[in-house]
Amino acid sequence: MPKETFFNLPESKRRLVEKTAISEFTEYGYDKASITRIVNKCKIAKGSFYQYFNDKKDLYLYLFNRIGEKKVKALAPVIQNRDQYDFFTLIRELFLEGIKFAAANPEFTLMGEWLYKNKNHPIYNELIKQGMENAQGMYTDFLKSAISKGEIRDNIDLKFISHAVSSLSVSTMEYYFQDRIGKKGGILNFDEGMMDTIDLLIDLLRYGIGTQRKEGNGND
Repeated sequence: MPKETFFNLPESKRRLVEKTAISEFTEYGYDKASITRIVNKCKIAKGSFYQYFNDKKDLYLYLFNRIGEKKVKALAPVIQNRDQYDFFTLIRELFLEGIKFAAANPEFTLMGEWLYKNKNHPIYNELIKQGMENAQGMYTDFLKSAISKGEIRDNIDLKFISHAVSSLSVSTMEYYFQDRIGKKGGILNFDEGMMDTIDLLIDLLRYGIGTQRKEGNGND
C-alpha cells in the first residue's frame, strides 16, 4: 500500500496520480504500463514516485483497493436496507448495482478486462484471493441473517456455502463476458442477457439452499 508520504500530498495531487495511473493501466495493461509515462503526465519526478509507492505492483493493488472502496460505497444503499429484501432478492439487487457501477465507471471495468484476459498472471490470483476473502465475509453475514429468517435451510455448511456463492458470483460474470472480452466495447456492453445469466444463478441458489422447493421436484 502507499507510503505515508503519498497521503501527505494534497488531495488534488493524489487524485491526479490515481486518475493518470488508472488511464495508463486501462490503455496498456499491467505488464506494459509505464511508471515513466505516469510521472511525466503528473509532472512529478520519477524518484518521488518511489517515495509514494514501492513499485508498480504496489500502485496497481492500491488502485484496485480504491476501486473496491468506491464500489462498496455504491452498493451501500442496498446493503443498508437489506432487511427489506429476502436473501435471493438482495443478491440480485447487489448484482444490479454492481452493473450500474461498472457502466458508470468504464475505466475501472476496462482495468478488470485485462485481468479477465490474464488469469494466469500472479497479480490476478492475488486480487481474486483478496476479493474472495472480502466477499465471503459479506455473504456469511447475509446467510446468517437469511437462516434466522427461515429463508435458507439451517443445516447448510455456512463456510462452504459462503465460499461457493462468492466463487459462483465471479464465475457468473466471467461466463457472461467470456465472448465479449477483446471486442470493441464488449465488456462494457451490458444487455438483457446479463440479467438472464444472473437470474440463473439466483435460481440455482434459491432451489439449492433455500427453504422454498420447486413444484414437482418430489421433495414436498
